[in-house]
Amino acid sequence: MWLRFLCGSMLLICLAASVLQGQTVTEVGAERQSAEVDEPLAPVASDAVAVDAVTAELGLAGMWKLGHLSPVRVNLPSGIADKVTAIEVHSVDGDGVTVVYRQDVDASLLQHSLSDPLQQAYVWVPVRIGRLGTPVAVRVMEDSQVLGETELDTQGDDAGLPSDQPLVLALGSAMGIEQLSRNSVSNSTSTFSTAVLRTVDQIPADWRYYAACDLLVISGADDEFLSAISTSQWAALEHWVRGGGGCVISLGESTNPASGLQRFLPGEIVGSGQVSNPGTLESMVATDAPLPGFSASILELGRGEVELSFADTLGRDIPWWIRYAYGHGTIQLVTSSLDAPAFSGWKDRRLLWGLLIEPYVDREMITGDRQSSVGESSYRGYSDLVGQLRATLDNFSGVSGISFSLFVALLIGVLLLIGPVDYFVSVKWLQRPHLSWYFAGTSLLLICSGLTWFYHSIRPDELQVNAAQLIDIDVSTGQVQGRLWSHVYSGAARTVSVRANATDAVPHVSANSAYSDWQGLPGAGLGGLLSQLSTDRGMPSYVIDVQGDGGSVIKNVGIPSAGTKSFVTTWDGQLSNPRESQLTEIPGVDQLTGVLVNPLDVDLKEPMLFYHNWYYSLASRIPPGESLSIAYDTIPKDIARRLHRRRNVDGSDVVTPWDPNDRDALDRLLELMMFHKVASGRSYTSLSHRYQAGVDHSNLMRTDQAVLVARVDAPWASLDVSSGDSTQGGENVEVKRGIDRVWCRILIPVSQATADR
Repeated sequence: MWLRFLCGSMLLICLAASVLQGQTVTEVGAERQSAEVDEPLAPVASDAVAVDAVTAELGLAGMWKLGHLSPVRVNLPSGIADKVTAIEVHSVDGDGVTVVYRQDVDASLLQHSLSDPLQQAYVWVPVRIGRLGTPVAVRVMEDSQVLGETELDTQGDDAGLPSDQPLVLALGSAMGIEQLSRNSVSNSTSTFSTAVLRTVDQIPADWRYYAACDLLVISGADDEFLSAISTSQWAALEHWVRGGGGCVISLGESTNPASGLQRFLPGEIVGSGQVSNPGTLESMVATDAPLPGFSASILELGRGEVELSFADTLGRDIPWWIRYAYGHGTIQLVTSSLDAPAFSGWKDRRLLWGLLIEPYVDREMITGDRQSSVGESSYRGYSDLVGQLRATLDNFSGVSGISFSLFVALLIGVLLLIGPVDYFVSVKWLQRPHLSWYFAGTSLLLICSGLTWFYHSIRPDELQVNAAQLIDIDVSTGQVQGRLWSHVYSGAARTVSVRANATDAVPHVSANSAYSDWQGLPGAGLGGLLSQLSTDRGMPSYVIDVQGDGGSVIKNVGIPSAGTKSFVTTWDGQLSNPRESQLTEIPGVDQLTGVLVNPLDVDLKEPMLFYHNWYYSLASRIPPGESLSIAYDTIPKDIARRLHRRRNVDGSDVVTPWDPNDRDALDRLLELMMFHKVASGRSYTSLSHRYQAGVDHSNLMRTDQAVLVARVDAPWASLDVSSGDSTQGGENVEVKRGIDRVWCRILIPVSQATADR
């Protein structure tokens, strides 16, 4: 009897652990895995040039971030450039699963080196790396033949930056900004890093390749270098800044800078002057070191807020430090070259840089006083707001987990049934010990059936998709840029192909390419980019097929039984004929008056208007094209009151605390991601917001732009899921749409009225 009890117990433990906790999915795409992973590499073509003739460079000036989209520049010798049909970059995602980035190559993608245009061409290919120290293989293909290959070192000096470390990208010269960076005691990390692009060949012509950057610094001193930058390269830089990036520009001596740089300026350069008394700047940076006189360009400003101005030797007023919005991004302009002898020899130039980059790089990053992420964040598994977003989107309808206490209770109940209960029924009560075999066998069958039913009741076999979407709209230019976070759940082990497609939910919006990729989780928690645990569970490799228009299709990605896979999509488009609002700042009050118009052809729900330190409560719904009047007597409220959910209780303001473990506050979570710094950032949420810091528009609150935030019902882009490879006859599968929240941020220019108007 005890033998039966022992065997039954072991069987039940294995069965319960398998059923209640989920199954290992080594069977997912088993045939495809054996064909793609275990099969030897395709042979190198016999007529190919030497393999080591193919070289590749990872990142921007050799710098890249873990878990962020980074460019790989593949250099193709003349013997290969005219034969190559595709380039593959083999990496791993945030779960440790092999992912192949494949890009077809044609003549339109080939670029020729300016240093040696006849001998070498190159192609940019995107890649994300989800684990430090993993080799990244680059293969140049002609159909199925490997023309050449190389391997990128991701260790040592070429190791990637942490996913949350700020990266400053400088064009031409860093102008001393790197002096602010501090190394850790172990010399393993820096407070921030600076990458300098010194040649035109190093500048990608795709705005997505700048995703890892926190700040763009442009030196206007080398007009020859700036003039050599192509129109497409300038367009990519401009698109990135307009989409929410930050930029610092230092003008050179030229009164007619490169045309690409002129598009970033807030006005026309009308001359230059000499500043002989820079005492105001010395006081601002709090230094005793004297600054020699310097020259500065004079601009006829069309917009922007002047932070600092000087009088030149002729008594003319020179706006010297100007801050202004540029689409959803912000620019700070200094009308002198910070590489000029007066500044390069000034020992406290770094203090000026500290003021210039403070809106884009957290002060704790500059000073080196970074808060520790151990403690409660280690228990949660994340220390960034993106982690809480991921945990929120992982809640699927009808899918529930098993607590350890319930698992133990079920196991104890099973053991009691096939042990003591069986003994007392068969032996003590019926006095027929041989019935114990039938009793135990029948009990085990019923228990197995019950556990199987219970498993399928809490883990349905269907596919489910949860999504959150944030859409930025610039009314003045019509530029639209969207971010889509999608989580796909599969009850059964399967491979799927996914791609993001624009919907027709909003008329007058023409969507361009949508690029989808895996979504990472910063930190060392389970599934994190710094995790030492591999969560691939035998999953097969998959392919991200990069399209010629900049979009992508993810093919044959494996999802384990009762598991999820996270994706992120960026897309852009154009809004035609937007209706414009007429808002004006009330002189001396820092508040708004005028007419606010819904520029879209859909209802705006739960709208909020943010401007400087204020927010305006609006009607619960604004129909398409309808206008609202904001009068002088419209009383706004403190923006922190909204973000902190402050309310009056018995005459005192009470702040609603933020719970990093909350899984049911998606709308409020997105709101805090949009304005994290304004909400006192980490001191309020106890979470950082560094992994996708470009979502934060707090810097716009210091410019002449108002931001209308509202929810819309229909998604502007959605993730289409099909089984297997949709391009090879994979059939569509029924997908249940769960969470699908869409928020818009509409940028509205505010005119500045004079006091005597």
